[in-house]
Amino acid sequence: MRGAIRLFTIFGISIYIHITFLILPILFFISAGVKGIFLVFFVFSCVIMHELFHSLTAMRFGIKVGAITLFPIGGVASIKSLPEKPRQEFLIALAGPTFNILLSIILFYPLYKILGGEVLFNPSLQTWRHTFAYAFWVNPTLAMFNLLPAFPMDGGRILRAFLAQRLGLRRATQIAVGIGHFFALSFGLIGIVYGHFLLVIIAIFIYVAASGEGIQVEIKEGTIDDISRGKIKDA
Repeated sequence: MRGAIRLFTIFGISIYIHITFLILPILFFISAGVKGIFLVFFVFSCVIMHELFHSLTAMRFGIKVGAITLFPIGGVASIKSLPEKPRQEFLIALAGPTFNILLSIILFYPLYKILGGEVLFNPSLQTWRHTFAYAFWVNPTLAMFNLLPAFPMDGGRILRAFLAQRLGLRRATQIAVGIGHFFALSFGLIGIVYGHFLLVIIAIFIYVAASGEGIQVEIKEGTIDDISRGKIKDA
Protein backbone atom coordinates (compact mmCIF):
# COMPACT_ATOMS: atom_id res chain seq x y z
CA MET A 1 0.00 0.00 0.00
CA ARG A 2 1.26 3.45 -0.92
CA GLY A 3 2.39 5.48 2.09
CA ALA A 4 2.77 2.42 4.36
CA ILE A 5 5.95 1.12 5.99
CA ARG A 6 6.41 -2.58 6.74
CA LEU A 7 7.29 -3.21 10.38
CA PHE A 8 7.61 -7.00 10.55
CA THR A 9 6.06 -10.28 9.43
CA ILE A 10 4.33 -12.79 11.70
CA PHE A 11 2.64 -16.07 10.71
CA GLY A 12 3.33 -15.09 7.12
CA ILE A 13 1.34 -11.84 7.51
CA SER A 14 3.11 -8.53 6.90
CA ILE A 15 2.37 -5.78 9.43
CA TYR A 16 2.41 -2.26 7.96
CA ILE A 17 2.04 1.16 9.52
CA HIS A 18 0.66 4.00 7.43
CA ILE A 19 2.63 7.23 7.66
CA THR A 20 -0.50 9.08 8.83
CA PHE A 21 -0.38 6.96 12.00
CA LEU A 22 2.68 8.95 13.12
CA ILE A 23 0.39 11.92 13.76
CA LEU A 24 -1.02 10.19 16.87
CA PRO A 25 2.20 9.79 18.92
CA ILE A 26 3.04 13.43 18.21
CA LEU A 27 -0.38 14.69 19.32
CA PHE A 28 -0.46 12.51 22.44
CA PHE A 29 3.11 13.47 23.36
CA ILE A 30 2.15 17.14 23.17
CA SER A 31 -0.92 16.59 25.36
CA ALA A 32 0.34 13.95 27.83
CA GLY A 33 4.07 13.45 27.34
CA VAL A 34 5.59 9.96 27.47
CA LYS A 35 2.41 8.54 29.03
CA GLY A 36 0.51 9.56 25.89
CA ILE A 37 3.00 7.79 23.62
CA PHE A 38 2.79 4.65 25.79
CA LEU A 39 -0.99 4.66 25.51
CA VAL A 40 -0.93 5.07 21.71
CA PHE A 41 1.41 2.14 21.20
CA PHE A 42 -0.46 -0.02 23.72
CA VAL A 43 -3.72 0.65 21.88
CA PHE A 44 -2.28 -0.28 18.52
CA SER A 45 -0.55 -3.36 19.91
CA CYS A 46 -4.02 -4.49 20.94
CA VAL A 47 -5.35 -3.54 17.51
CA ILE A 48 -2.66 -5.65 15.84
CA MET A 49 -3.58 -8.64 17.99
CA HIS A 50 -7.26 -8.04 17.28
CA GLU A 51 -6.60 -8.12 13.53
CA LEU A 52 -4.25 -11.11 13.87
CA PHE A 53 -7.03 -13.12 15.52
CA HIS A 54 -9.28 -12.26 12.56
CA SER A 55 -6.53 -13.18 10.12
CA LEU A 56 -5.47 -16.45 11.71
CA THR A 57 -9.09 -17.59 11.91
CA ALA A 58 -9.54 -16.72 8.23
CA MET A 59 -6.40 -18.68 7.36
CA ARG A 60 -7.83 -21.75 9.13
CA PHE A 61 -10.57 -21.71 6.50
CA GLY A 62 -8.08 -21.46 3.66
CA ILE A 63 -8.57 -17.73 3.10
CA LYS A 64 -5.41 -15.81 2.23
CA VAL A 65 -4.45 -12.75 4.26
CA GLY A 66 -1.99 -10.39 2.62
CA ALA A 67 -1.21 -7.84 5.31
CA ILE A 68 -2.41 -5.85 8.30
CA THR A 69 -2.10 -2.07 8.05
CA LEU A 70 -2.35 0.35 10.98
CA PHE A 71 -4.11 3.67 10.40
CA PRO A 72 -4.87 6.46 12.89
CA ILE A 73 -8.44 5.15 13.21
CA GLY A 74 -7.51 1.47 13.60
CA GLY A 75 -6.22 -1.57 11.77
CA VAL A 76 -7.29 -3.20 8.52
CA ALA A 77 -6.58 -6.82 7.57
CA SER A 78 -6.32 -7.43 3.82
CA ILE A 79 -8.38 -10.62 3.52
CA LYS A 80 -8.26 -11.72 -0.11
CA SER A 81 -11.73 -13.25 -0.45
CA LEU A 82 -15.09 -13.52 1.26
CA PRO A 83 -15.73 -16.57 3.48
CA GLU A 84 -17.64 -19.27 1.61
CA LYS A 85 -20.08 -20.00 4.42
CA PRO A 86 -21.92 -17.72 6.91
CA ARG A 87 -20.52 -19.76 9.81
CA GLN A 88 -16.99 -18.98 8.66
CA GLU A 89 -17.69 -15.24 8.53
CA PHE A 90 -19.29 -15.42 11.97
CA LEU A 91 -16.21 -17.08 13.51
CA ILE A 92 -13.77 -14.77 11.71
CA ALA A 93 -15.67 -11.66 12.81
CA LEU A 94 -15.99 -12.89 16.39
CA ALA A 95 -12.29 -13.75 16.74
CA GLY A 96 -11.06 -10.14 17.06
CA PRO A 97 -13.38 -9.01 19.88
CA THR A 98 -12.82 -12.35 21.59
CA PHE A 99 -9.12 -11.48 21.99
CA ASN A 100 -9.99 -8.11 23.54
CA ILE A 101 -12.48 -9.66 25.95
CA LEU A 102 -10.10 -12.46 27.01
CA LEU A 103 -7.24 -10.01 27.63
CA SER A 104 -9.58 -7.82 29.70
CA ILE A 105 -10.55 -10.80 31.84
CA ILE A 106 -6.91 -11.83 32.31
CA LEU A 107 -5.76 -8.33 33.30
CA PHE A 108 -8.69 -7.24 35.48
CA TYR A 109 -7.88 -8.97 38.77
CA PRO A 110 -4.10 -8.29 38.81
CA LEU A 111 -4.65 -4.61 37.98
CA TYR A 112 -7.47 -4.34 40.51
CA LYS A 113 -5.14 -5.67 43.22
CA ILE A 114 -2.17 -3.52 42.16
CA LEU A 115 -3.92 -0.24 41.33
CA GLY A 116 -6.97 -0.47 43.55
CA GLY A 117 -10.56 -0.01 42.50
CA GLU A 118 -10.51 3.78 42.90
CA VAL A 119 -7.73 4.15 40.31
CA LEU A 120 -8.84 1.35 37.99
CA PHE A 121 -12.33 2.81 37.62
CA ASN A 122 -11.09 6.37 37.19
CA PRO A 123 -8.68 6.18 34.23
CA SER A 124 -6.81 9.27 33.07
CA LEU A 125 -3.38 10.37 31.92
CA GLN A 126 -2.57 12.31 35.11
CA THR A 127 -0.26 9.69 36.67
CA TRP A 128 1.28 6.42 35.50
CA ARG A 129 -1.11 4.43 37.72
CA HIS A 130 -4.08 6.14 36.12
CA THR A 131 -2.50 5.64 32.68
CA PHE A 132 -2.29 1.88 33.26
CA ALA A 133 -5.97 1.99 34.25
CA TYR A 134 -6.69 3.87 31.02
CA ALA A 135 -4.81 1.21 29.07
CA PHE A 136 -6.86 -1.54 30.70
CA TRP A 137 -10.16 -0.06 29.48
CA VAL A 138 -8.87 0.03 25.90
CA ASN A 139 -9.73 -3.63 25.32
CA PRO A 140 -13.31 -3.64 26.65
CA THR A 141 -13.91 -0.47 24.64
CA LEU A 142 -12.48 -2.00 21.45
CA ALA A 143 -14.61 -5.11 21.93
CA MET A 144 -17.85 -3.20 22.54
CA PHE A 145 -17.27 -0.72 19.73
CA ASN A 146 -16.37 -3.39 17.20
CA LEU A 147 -19.42 -5.47 18.14
CA LEU A 148 -21.80 -2.67 17.15
CA PRO A 149 -23.85 -3.90 14.15
CA ALA A 150 -22.28 -1.25 11.92
CA PHE A 151 -21.24 -3.18 8.82
CA PRO A 152 -18.41 -3.77 7.88
CA MET A 153 -17.31 -3.70 11.51
CA ASP A 154 -17.24 -7.02 13.36
CA GLY A 155 -20.76 -6.72 14.73
CA GLY A 156 -22.07 -5.94 11.26
CA ARG A 157 -20.33 -9.00 9.83
CA ILE A 158 -21.79 -11.17 12.60
CA LEU A 159 -25.21 -9.76 11.72
CA ARG A 160 -24.70 -10.48 8.02
CA ALA A 161 -23.60 -14.04 8.77
CA PHE A 162 -26.75 -14.56 10.84
CA LEU A 163 -28.99 -13.10 8.13
CA ALA A 164 -27.21 -14.92 5.29
CA GLN A 165 -28.22 -18.29 6.73
CA ARG A 166 -31.85 -17.32 6.19
CA LEU A 167 -31.87 -14.77 3.39
CA GLY A 168 -28.77 -15.53 1.32
CA LEU A 169 -25.59 -13.48 1.00
CA ARG A 170 -26.95 -10.86 -1.37
CA ARG A 171 -30.01 -9.83 0.66
CA ALA A 172 -28.12 -10.14 3.95
CA THR A 173 -25.44 -7.80 2.63
CA GLN A 174 -28.02 -5.26 1.47
CA ILE A 175 -29.57 -5.15 4.94
CA ALA A 176 -26.17 -5.02 6.68
CA VAL A 177 -24.98 -2.22 4.40
CA GLY A 178 -28.14 -0.22 5.14
CA ILE A 179 -27.60 -0.59 8.89
CA GLY A 180 -23.92 0.30 8.43
CA HIS A 181 -24.92 3.48 6.59
CA PHE A 182 -27.33 4.36 9.42
CA PHE A 183 -24.57 4.01 12.04
CA ALA A 184 -22.13 5.95 9.85
CA LEU A 185 -24.53 8.87 9.46
CA SER A 186 -25.30 8.78 13.19
CA PHE A 187 -21.59 8.78 14.09
CA GLY A 188 -20.97 11.62 11.65
CA LEU A 189 -23.79 13.72 13.09
CA ILE A 190 -22.64 13.15 16.68
CA GLY A 191 -19.06 13.97 15.69
CA ILE A 192 -20.09 17.22 14.03
CA VAL A 193 -22.41 18.32 16.84
CA TYR A 194 -19.93 17.57 19.63
CA GLY A 195 -16.77 18.41 17.73
CA HIS A 196 -15.30 14.88 17.70
CA PHE A 197 -13.33 15.00 14.45
CA LEU A 198 -12.07 11.41 14.82
CA LEU A 199 -15.65 10.12 15.01
CA VAL A 200 -16.43 11.92 11.74
CA ILE A 201 -13.47 10.17 10.08
CA ILE A 202 -14.66 6.81 11.43
CA ALA A 203 -18.13 7.56 10.07
CA ILE A 204 -16.75 8.27 6.60
CA PHE A 205 -14.67 5.08 6.70
CA ILE A 206 -17.68 2.94 7.71
CA TYR A 207 -19.92 4.47 5.04
CA VAL A 208 -17.39 4.08 2.23
CA ALA A 209 -16.28 0.59 3.30
CA ALA A 210 -19.87 -0.64 3.64
CA SER A 211 -20.76 0.73 0.21
CA GLY A 212 -17.66 -0.81 -1.36
CA GLU A 213 -18.29 -4.27 0.05
CA GLY A 214 -21.95 -4.06 -0.91
CA ILE A 215 -20.94 -3.37 -4.52
CA GLN A 216 -18.43 -6.23 -4.39
CA VAL A 217 -21.11 -8.70 -3.31
CA GLU A 218 -23.59 -7.38 -5.90
CA ILE A 219 -21.01 -7.96 -8.63
CA LYS A 220 -20.13 -11.43 -7.35
CA GLU A 221 -23.70 -12.57 -6.82
CA GLY A 222 -24.87 -10.94 -10.04
CA THR A 223 -22.20 -12.75 -12.02
CA ILE A 224 -23.16 -16.06 -10.42
CA ASP A 225 -26.82 -15.44 -11.23
CA ASP A 226 -25.97 -14.61 -14.84
CA ILE A 227 -23.93 -17.78 -15.20
CA SER A 228 -26.72 -19.89 -13.74
CA ARG A 229 -29.16 -18.43 -16.28
CA GLY A 230 -26.79 -19.01 -19.16
CA LYS A 231 -26.25 -15.32 -19.88
CA ILE A 232 -22.48 -15.65 -19.74
CA LYS A 233 -21.04 -18.13 -22.18
CA ASP A 234 -17.54 -19.37 -22.72
CA ALA A 235 -15.69 -17.43 -25.37
